[in-house]
Amino acid sequence: MLLRRFFLVNLSLVAALLASVGDARAADQARLVTYKGPEHTDYALSLSADLPPAAASTDVVVLFDTSASQQGAYRETAVAALRSLMTQLRPTDRVRVIAVDLDAKPLDAGFAAPSTAAADAAVAAIMNRAPLGSTDLEQALSAAIEQFQAAGSEHRAVVYIGDGVSMANMLDGPTLRPLAAKLREERVPVSSYAIGPQIDGALLAVLANQSGGNLYIAEPIVWQDEEAGVSDARAREENERNAAIAGRSLAEWTGASVLWPQQVSLPPALGQTYPAVMPPLRSDRDTIVIGETTDALSGDLPIRIASGNTHLSWSATAEPSHPDHAFLAALVERARQDNGLSLPTVGSAGLAEAARLVGVQVDGLTRLAQQAVAAGDRQTAGRIIQTVLQADPGNVQARTVQAIVESDDPFGGFEEPAAVQPGTVMEDGSVVVGEDGALPPELAAEAGRVIAAEPLPEGAAIGEAAVAEAVAAESGIILVNPPAAAGAASGSMLDDPSLLSDLPSGGAFLDEVEQERRVFEQMMQKEIERVVADARGRMRTEPDLVIQDLKLQLDNLKKVANIDEARRAELIDRLEIALKEARRQATLADELKRERQEVLAAAREQIVLNDRLNRRIEREKQLMDRFDALMSERNYVQAEEVAAIVEEIDPDSVTARSATLWSRTKRHVYLVDVARSARHAAAFDAMYQIELSHIPFPDNPPIVYPDAEVWEELSNRRKKRYASVDLKSQGESESRIYDALRKPLVAPLEYIETPLNQITAALQEDYNIPIVFDKAALDTLAISPEVEITVNLSNITLRSALELMLKEVEDLTYIIDNEVLLITSADEAEQRLQVKVYPVADLVLPIQPLGLTGGIGGSGGGGGGLGGGGG
Repeated sequence: MLLRRFFLVNLSLVAALLASVGDARAADQARLVTYKGPEHTDYALSLSADLPPAAASTDVVVLFDTSASQQGAYRETAVAALRSLMTQLRPTDRVRVIAVDLDAKPLDAGFAAPSTAAADAAVAAIMNRAPLGSTDLEQALSAAIEQFQAAGSEHRAVVYIGDGVSMANMLDGPTLRPLAAKLREERVPVSSYAIGPQIDGALLAVLANQSGGNLYIAEPIVWQDEEAGVSDARAREENERNAAIAGRSLAEWTGASVLWPQQVSLPPALGQTYPAVMPPLRSDRDTIVIGETTDALSGDLPIRIASGNTHLSWSATAEPSHPDHAFLAALVERARQDNGLSLPTVGSAGLAEAARLVGVQVDGLTRLAQQAVAAGDRQTAGRIIQTVLQADPGNVQARTVQAIVESDDPFGGFEEPAAVQPGTVMEDGSVVVGEDGALPPELAAEAGRVIAAEPLPEGAAIGEAAVAEAVAAESGIILVNPPAAAGAASGSMLDDPSLLSDLPSGGAFLDEVEQERRVFEQMMQKEIERVVADARGRMRTEPDLVIQDLKLQLDNLKKVANIDEARRAELIDRLEIALKEARRQATLADELKRERQEVLAAAREQIVLNDRLNRRIEREKQLMDRFDALMSERNYVQAEEVAAIVEEIDPDSVTARSATLWSRTKRHVYLVDVARSARHAAAFDAMYQIELSHIPFPDNPPIVYPDAEVWEELSNRRKKRYASVDLKSQGESESRIYDALRKPLVAPLEYIETPLNQITAALQEDYNIPIVFDKAALDTLAISPEVEITVNLSNITLRSALELMLKEVEDLTYIIDNEVLLITSADEAEQRLQVKVYPVADLVLPIQPLGLTGGIGGSGGGGGGLGGGGG
């Protein structure tokens, strides 16, 4: 349990993963390393494969972290990595950049080819976005998947640039598991560039392992250091160089081949494997699977994986068990809790880093056991050392401590103490109660305060919280009112002088402890001095980051145990003074930033006003050019409209007002000239007509009109030629219907409360015309063809009879359509109007003067008459 707790705490330190995880690859195609324990065998399986060539193009979504933690040099380096990535992508790739904090906001219009211009645009959009808020990685990855789905991307890749700390949405098991499944389902590998003051490399490694991506941990930021001769420009150059290398690796990873296993066949001898779902395979690194089995791993073990048309197979032979692989037991124990979901084993490099972390934990436990032995707490030391030897059987220091513990045990081994039942009164006067804190009734009155939440082993001091936590039992016993010195006196080194045989004598041990404490204080002092000096150098440019660093150092200093309180207070004062100065610098920086923003805002406003004025002047010039052209064409009405537009744009403009009056005056002058010319012409024409009217004409022969029968025949003949013409052709059936409608009734229509369909049936039979009901239109009006009506008509045409009969039913009429007489609604009839053409030539052609020709012909006679009259 203790090792598991330490592993969970330190798993977040995977941030030290190698920068080029993607280049790590096993020498063989398949390698199986093992560690044989007392009950089962733990193993790690490495699979490498020559995958099919990568796709010619890939759609890449870059998730750029713009949260509050990405400031100063960290943001500059991240931006440099983004620029390097976009310029190193293949020309056939498409890329889209999304800013990520509490929300995911695209910074471009859509997927586009990578180029220097696109990189500059993305960098400009990011620099205009203030680093605020926290990061929600689940929403960011979901937004990337939605972008791929909307674009119909076939080959996909996600690149995340940030610290990986998802404070807005902690990716625990219930959240991480469906997210990883969605990434595998959509075939989206996630590669990351981890950069920031504090990075969550473990989470980014888990995402890369589950989705088939890679992880690049940024090099430490190079800071300005005058003493070391590192200028600000030199530090920026070094950071940008490291970022360019990272961007090149990220670009290469987006073009690598990724195989998504659909069918996996593992030999039964491997037992339980983790992750439970086989991770994707990449062409630029190997894939790690760990597990445990109770079977013997002997011979060649066949492994097969298939995805689509790709089939891969390996033959793995188990290597002999080695103590260096003991870390696999702890790794498998951790993976068993969530079926390997949180394994950070990104290739062999990730597995090696996990092994290093387990080794660090083992070393820490070993030191804790040594301190317990030095304090005389043999039972605690024995428990810790048992845990250490389970994880690292070959640890020499642990076996040395075990030998010391077992030398004091007459039976040569460590034995767990018997569980104490609740209610038992101990020899030192303390009372044992259950986990719920309840006491027996007879002891309830004497119960005091609870001084420990977990049972303490015999000989453990109450103040030794770390040792108490390390040996916490599962029974949940709570001690109530133990004597103040019982823990220190019972079973201590003073009761057993033989324990001091291996320790320095004559006060040398205390001197050594005191010397270590002094060295530690000096180290802490130097560290605080370095932090304060670094803060004073950076607080003018990065006050917010300096405040965060100083607060973190202040919290760490308050938690340190082995330091004199006076020295601690002195160091705290130094940090607090530096923190106040940093806050003052932050206030000044904010004020200067506000002033700069005001100046920039005023400059932008002036630029906008100038642009608006220039656009208005240019528009007025174009409109006035149009005005001049219209005036030249004598199109005075449109010219006045253009002048009115110019006057609306600039109401105070003298030019616009003058143009309006000038166009209006010119139009009036022109119209007066035209009217005067027309008046003169009309006067001459009128006088001419007067002269023509004076020409006489004879009345012989007289005008003779034909008889009425002749006029009627002529009218009938003209009807066929000059009557209305239908644009569509008229069939024989329609002509028969029109003829029948014009004829009078052959018999009176006398019906009393008779259904309408019966009347129409009788008319259809009498006049031999088809009559049909428009059922759709009648259904709309809720009228049935069987509606009963009363009608009594005679001596009229069939047309009039139908109109009068249908008036008995509301909103019904008839039309001629498709060679039938269709009874329908008035609304439907209006939608089926027919276009008729009438000859109107007589209305539009000019009429020649009647007396012109005859008058001219008879002008001689008239002249003679006039002349005779004169005689």
